[in-house]
Amino acid sequence: MVKYWNSNRSIFPFFRGSPKWFTLIELIIVMMIIGILFMAFRWYFEIRDRNSLYGQACIETIYGQLNNFLHAGLSSKSIYDWTTTVYPDKYIIRFQPLNQLIELKYISGGIEETYSSIVVTGNNLSYCNSNSYIIKITWDAYDLWINKGLKENDAMQFFYISGGTNIVSTWANSFLLCSTAWTRCKTMARFESDTRTISLKKQICLNFSGDNCIEWDN
Repeated sequence: MVKYWNSNRSIFPFFRGSPKWFTLIELIIVMMIIGILFMAFRWYFEIRDRNSLYGQACIETIYGQLNNFLHAGLSSKSIYDWTTTVYPDKYIIRFQPLNQLIELKYISGGIEETYSSIVVTGNNLSYCNSNSYIIKITWDAYDLWINKGLKENDAMQFFYISGGTNIVSTWANSFLLCSTAWTRCKTMARFESDTRTISLKKQICLNFSGDNCIEWDN
């Protein structure tokens, strides 16, 4: 028997209790909708991945500056401060989450001076913010001290961490990747200061479960 097309038939048969199969037009419409959704979500995930990569570049930039200053302190090297070469008595890396600052400081002749200030959420550091994300330092405020010339004195610490009245062997500070609307944040990296190994370690999150890190690269 030859079946003829009924012009009154809806292109969405499930709305009228008619046969359950799809017509060619309906399949094309469904495929177009799926394609549009795929492209929309693909763009969304590409943006998220790009933000994560830029965030990692920000962390690497900060870590590079801190590690170079730490190396200068551990090797008692001079530093060039504006117009003169200085041989500090002490080198200080100061984490200040309240002000979103990491300060590189030194003490020379009993006077504390600022060598450099890293404004984490400011515009002067590449990759640390954009129109869609911002990097934020969080958790603890503490100082990392390197005392030059004290290695001969066993009663004094050469490399130590001070957080107010506390002196501990290890302390870590974390970095968040947040949306500019502050609706979502996830911990993407952390710096761990360790007096036992005399080091400042960088750890990047490799795998997330939601906004929580479940695997670090150490």
